[in-house]
Parts: sequence; C-alpha cells; structure tokens
Amino acid sequence: MDGAHDTKRNAYARGSVTVLGTGFALPGAPLDNRSLFERVGALAPGLSARAMIATARRLSIDTRHVSRAFRARAEAPLPGARNPELAARAVRRALDEAGLDPGELGYLIGHTATPAQPLPSNIALVADELDYAGPHVELRQACTGFANALLIAFGMLADPDARPVAIVGSETGSLFFDPASAAHDRDQRVNLAQMGDAAAAVVLGPARPGTSRLRAVWFGALGLHKAPGLEMRAGGADCSAPSALPLAFVHDYKRIAQTGTVLFDAGVAAAEKQGVALDEVDWIIPHQTSGRIGVQLAAHFDVPSDKVFVNADRVGNTGSAAIWLALAQLRERGLASDTRVLALGAEATKYMHGGFLYEQG
Repeated sequence: MDGAHDTKRNAYARGSVTVLGTGFALPGAPLDNRSLFERVGALAPGLSARAMIATARRLSIDTRHVSRAFRARAEAPLPGARNPELAARAVRRALDEAGLDPGELGYLIGHTATPAQPLPSNIALVADELDYAGPHVELRQACTGFANALLIAFGMLADPDARPVAIVGSETGSLFFDPASAAHDRDQRVNLAQMGDAAAAVVLGPARPGTSRLRAVWFGALGLHKAPGLEMRAGGADCSAPSALPLAFVHDYKRIAQTGTVLFDAGVAAAEKQGVALDEVDWIIPHQTSGRIGVQLAAHFDVPSDKVFVNADRVGNTGSAAIWLALAQLRERGLASDTRVLALGAEATKYMHGGFLYEQG
C-alpha cells in the first residue's frame, strides 16, 4: 500500500502509563467445531459439516465462545451474554486486580464494532451495568480500537494526579451472522469458523516508578480511498426479529490476505521509530486472525514462533477484545519482571494498524 512505511503519518502517545489491572469475560463454555456446525446445520440446509470442519482446521481454530444459541437465523443474545454485560464483567475483573471500585475511575472508554444497539452507546449501557456515574466515551472501531483508546487515555493520564482510566473492547459478532448464508457464501463460512465473542479490559493510571506500564503507543491508517476489506451494513446485536435479516459482516478475504503483512510491516516500522525492535522484545501479540498467525508472523519476520502469543485457536478472532484478551491471558501466566511485550494490532475495515509496548514491573 502507498505510504505503508511513512511513519510520519501515524499518531503517537508520549511517555507511559501504569497498568493497574487487566480482565476478560467469555460467554458460556467453549464450543468446538463439530458442535458449532451441528447447531448451524439445522439453519443452513445444504451446508456440509465436513467442509466446515475442514475450513476451521485450515484456520487452526478449535474452539470459540459465542453469545447465541443458534436456534434461529436471527436471535437475541443468551442471558448474561449481551455485549454490555460481557464488557462490564471484564472491567470488574480488571478493577478487582487493581483494587478499585467503579466509582474510583476518572473515565471509561469502550470500543466495539457490535454494539447492543446504535443509541444509547454501548459504553453507556456498560456504565449502567457497573453502576458507574462518571464520564465515558465509545469508539466504533474493531481490531485497532485499543490504540485510539490509548491515545485518549495517555492524554488524560499525563496529569500525575489523574484518576484511573478503564478501557474495554467487546464483541458479540456471532449475533451479526445469518447462519443460512454459510450454505452458499464461502466468505461467510470462513466467518462462521473464525468468529468468537469476548470482552477484555485494562485499567490504567498515571506513570509510577517500578510498575508495569504501557508505552510506545501508535495508530496509523492506510485505507484512504480504498475499498474496505471488512464492513457491516445492517443489524444490531440485540436484534432478534426476522425482519432484521440480514445480520452479517461482509468480508473480502482475498483483499484482506493481500494487505495483512503490509499492516504488520507498518506496525513494526512504527515501533522501531519509537526505539522498539522485534529482536529486543520477549513476546509479540499480533491481532488474532487465526490460530496460524503465530507461524505466519514468525516466518514473515524471521523470529521464533514460540515468541508469538496466540489464543485464536481457543477463542477465535474476537475483534475489539483480541489485543486486551491476549495481554490479560499472557499476564495471567505470571510474567517475569522486565518482560517486554509488543502488541501489533491490524484492522481490515479501512486498513488500520496500532500497537504498544507492555513492560512488566
């Protein structure tokens, strides 16, 4: 893409912020490929379960969590699995680690491509779930929403006396899927195999010596006047009436495949501009497009595959939640002090990239 390595076009955040806590929420039990396709098969006559399972195996996705039962082509989320409910659970978990109550937050930022409804904003509904009466804002952005949210949070937390900021990314993309389309649309079969629902959050505070921190944040866009690789034209996550059909993401997987490495290259260039090199980090968190992303990224950048953290094989592509979810699960392993983690986010909607460096305190 033109300008892919023009790092001057990117937005950058100066300084660092403290990571006070992370958390995530997954709806229901993990759903394996055969169980998923058995459910969907009843709604998509002609769909080959064997072919669908083969698609999932090519993507190396074994299980995912979904917010629906797949009893109808369009349906409401399961109890407790609405987008704002998942997001609130993730924020609570991050707040618990931070030792904070919702009322101690100074700001609440959400990003999602699959809100429960267009208005009020999804994050306003999250605030209700949390009984949080403070200010909030929402970004209608998917896989790189975390980076823009961080640009906002860094500005707020530049004041050493600022109150903590919570960021939550959440997706319930399964609710925007018409199962019947999988029988005749190859891209929708990939969508079915690839998708996963989740929410994940981080609570941040002003920089403090000796603490875990985020720094070297950036966001860039390469999609000027280019057709999107991913778009959504109708629907809302809480829709359940047949008149709401079609509920679907529209993918151009050929175009996405052609631009994926370009976005990662642009991200690495942005990190290097801020003094962060791939060979100097302990872990790389890429956007979780598939369970094969670790092998693909390792080959592209000539780094060890065990240096790339992948969870898409277990949770699928969780969109807005993906980077925060991976960071939270990696932190749960108990990282050694001074461990450095580089996040490389990428989004096909209009070819955006973003990331940060996490340093364990």
